[in-house]
Amino acid sequence: MKSRLSNFLVGLPLTLVVVQPQAMETQNCDAVIIGAGGSGISAAINLKEAGKQHVCLVEKMPFLGGATNLAATYFTVVNTKEQQAAGKGQSVDAYIAGKMKQNYPYDKDRLREFAESSQKSLDWLNSIGANITRPMSTYQMGTADGRSLGNAIIKVMIKELEKSGVKPMLSTKATKIISKNGKVEGVLTETKNGPKLLKTSFVIVATGGYSSGKEVLKRFAPEWSSLPSTSAVGSTGDAVGLLEPLNAAFSNMEVLRLNPSVHSSNGQSYSLSAARAEGGIMVNADGKRFCNDYYPDYTQLSKWMMAQPGGYAYILIDNSAMKKSKRLQGFREKGFFLEAPTIEGLAKKMGVPPQNLVETIKKYASFVKSGKDSEFGRKHNLSLDFSEPPFYAVKTTPGVQVTLGGVKVDKDLRVVDKNNKPIPGLYAVGEVADDGLFGTGPTHINVYFGKKAAENVLKEMK
Repeated sequence: MKSRLSNFLVGLPLTLVVVQPQAMETQNCDAVIIGAGGSGISAAINLKEAGKQHVCLVEKMPFLGGATNLAATYFTVVNTKEQQAAGKGQSVDAYIAGKMKQNYPYDKDRLREFAESSQKSLDWLNSIGANITRPMSTYQMGTADGRSLGNAIIKVMIKELEKSGVKPMLSTKATKIISKNGKVEGVLTETKNGPKLLKTSFVIVATGGYSSGKEVLKRFAPEWSSLPSTSAVGSTGDAVGLLEPLNAAFSNMEVLRLNPSVHSSNGQSYSLSAARAEGGIMVNADGKRFCNDYYPDYTQLSKWMMAQPGGYAYILIDNSAMKKSKRLQGFREKGFFLEAPTIEGLAKKMGVPPQNLVETIKKYASFVKSGKDSEFGRKHNLSLDFSEPPFYAVKTTPGVQVTLGGVKVDKDLRVVDKNNKPIPGLYAVGEVADDGLFGTGPTHINVYFGKKAAENVLKEMK
């Protein structure tokens, strides 16, 4: 038997109810910056300080900093007044000549611009509190107390970003760059509250590299796709999906830099480069050095390391090095280091022949005293004579540190298409860009060229 309500409804006329889809949220932006690592933050600060009120900085992670957060040891600069005062000066010409001997096809003009911006970039960071004041070599400046470089830089840059008034959109992933007739019209994003369209005529892509993007690595650099990554978890190659539909050109995607100083613990990988930067040496399973432990081509250094028994090495330091670096002290507290009051005792903990390790340390100490590594020709940071116990060792293997290829850009950092023509309104900066620098000092690149990208956008706006 039908209910009274059913009887009542039968007599009513039918009405079709149509639920209208909710309109997508939109926002107008002077410019959209995709990625809030060092280069993206730098670009945002400079656009805002130039008077642009609607600077939209989007970041897919719930925090700022990207891979710059993980920069471990030094800021790459040349011939600064600080280096000169410490007797570690080097002319820009000499620096460029040395770089051009390496295997990368550097853009010499861009390399010169990078080197000549050293003092300006360093001064700006120190003016906002980075405290990068310790000369380490002819191309390295470290933080005064040895703390992580990336942490020092991002901490002060975030404060500067807040001061500028830019409010970053965290947990916001760019999913598509909208274009019409070859011109940028906006960026489609996915937020916690659903899709959102950022309308703009100018986009700066600063999404970083693809060191942690296994699928992108398998596509472009399969030889290294199984290695651990010391880059940010967000460095997954998002630019490929964003820019390939726009016919953007990519180049040198198979080229990357390995890190010979990766220590893995509890499923995570950490860069122990600070141990070598503070003068540490590398020994193999026999307790012997096998190469120049501070060879500037980290990929070649990693290959030498992989050729050793077991494909690993130990980095050794003494207490004098440990005292200089808060980063290393933090790793010691995590239990990464083996420690002993004598070299013989350390060798036993490492499982290497004690006699070999004692002889290795004795020989290396003589090189430090003479100022010449007559065995392998190490020149940089030849400073640790292992005279201050206790002694420390950490086991390391190679990993992917940074990817060196990316989307092609012109001299103004504009993204170019496969016909080598710039795409109007579209820029790329930092690790995402194949800019002819091949990762020469990534943190310096981020600071200086992030600013330059912003300046070039401002010129195109006029």
